[in-house]
Amino acid sequence: MVDFSTLARDDFQWGRIGYTIHNQYWRKGYGKEAVNEALKIAFKYLNFHRIEAHINIDNSASINLAESVGMEYECTRKGFIFEFGEWTDNLIYFKNSIE
Repeated sequence: MVDFSTLARDDFQWGRIGYTIHNQYWRKGYGKEAVNEALKIAFKYLNFHRIEAHINIDNSASINLAESVGMEYECTRKGFIFEFGEWTDNLIYFKNSIE
């Protein structure tokens, strides 16, 4: 199962995407297919200009997925999200509609 927890519009025609992939479906291409379709819908039908993914610095699978759909690393936000009982760094990946 691939669950989209976020495809939210923020100001200035940009949004954030979040996803969860159940471990029994890892490395089968479902995540890549779903994220590609979500990006297509966001850009083609919802007229987003930019989509960001905020990824825990230790989540290599999510980093690989973001890169596999053409998202680019932009920056690291230090102490950005409180998860797992502590403030964690997040990597910001993005894709623009013109790419």
